[in-house]
Amino acid sequence: MKIHIKGFILQALAQQPELWDIELASQVCQEYGKPENAYWLGIVRLCLADLNASGLVIIKDERWHEQKRKLLFN
Repeated sequence: MKIHIKGFILQALAQQPELWDIELASQVCQEYGKPENAYWLGIVRLCLADLNASGLVIIKDERWHEQKRKLLFN
């Protein structure tokens, strides 16, 4: 049984601080065998927003990349 997505995100950030949201989404999709599409990017961003609201992760930077916004988390 795999750890839940939020737990996976926290572990990924503990191992490698300062990951972009799209990098985290890619890692989550690879780990859980999900397609790397807008739906799963949205799911990961929702998890990140929840973790940010509870103070467990911090948004470090925001940039536009290929006409898409991306956020740097720590």
